[in-house]
Amino acid sequence: MIPVANYLEIKDLLDVLNQAVADRIENKSVEYVRGFFGIDNDFTAEEEAALRQEHAWAYEGVDED
Repeated sequence: MIPVANYLEIKDLLDVLNQAVADRIENKSVEYVRGFFGIDNDFTAEEEAALRQEHAWAYEGVDED
């Protein structure tokens, strides 16, 4: 629906749909968001650990899946 609303330039519908997605993924884990959007994890375990350490603040207050 989001691509359709964007293509048809229906701003109010696009705003509502984007907010619904934002509400759905707010405070969710990286794993949840990857699953929600069907994104494969292409980081190695070491790369992911380094990113989690470097950006630890981003993982604070995240809901359990």
